Amino acid sequence: MIARAAVDIAAPQREVWTVLADIDSWPTWNPAVRYAVCHAELELEVGTKFRFSTELGTLKCRITHVDAPHALSWKARVLLLGERVAWRLEPTDHGTHVEVEARMTGPVSRIFHRRLDARLQRVMDSLVQLLRLEAEARAIEEREEAARAAASAEAATDG
Repeated sequence: MIARAAVDIAAPQREVWTVLADIDSWPTWNPAVRYAVCHAELELEVGTKFRFSTELGTLKCRITHVDAPHALSWKARVLLLGERVAWRLEPTDHGTHVEVEARMTGPVSRIFHRRLDARLQRVMDSLVQLLRLEAEARAIEEREEAARAAASAEAATDG
C-alpha cells in the first residue's frame, strides 16, 4: 500500500523542518498522536529511534535518512505492519512545498488492502494539512515577535 500527499506551506523551509523534526512535540499539533518520544541526543540522525502512539497502537521507528532541512525518512513497525515514511521539503517563492509518501507492508496490509489503503490516504492528507497549520502559525508568531522586538528597540532609542 502506498499513500502520497503534498501541500504548499506559507512558512520558511527551516520553520517547517523544525515542526516536523521535533518528534516529541507531535502531540501538540497532531491530535491523532497520543504521545511521542524521540531518543535523539541533539539532532536527528540516521539510526535515531523514536516511538509514537496512535489509535492503531505504538509505532516503533528508526530514522533511515536525514538531510536537514530537506528530507526525513524512517521505517516503523506496529503489530504485523511495516511502514516506511519519506518526507521532502522544497523551498518555494512563497514558503515550502512538502511531499510525503508512506508505504505499508506485511500480511495485514495484504489482507485488508482496500480498507487500509483508503484510510492511509486520509491519514496522510490530514497529516500534511496539520503540519501546514502548525508551521504557518509558528511563522506568524515569529513575525509578530520580531515586529514587537523591533518596535521596542525603536522606542528605546527614541526615548
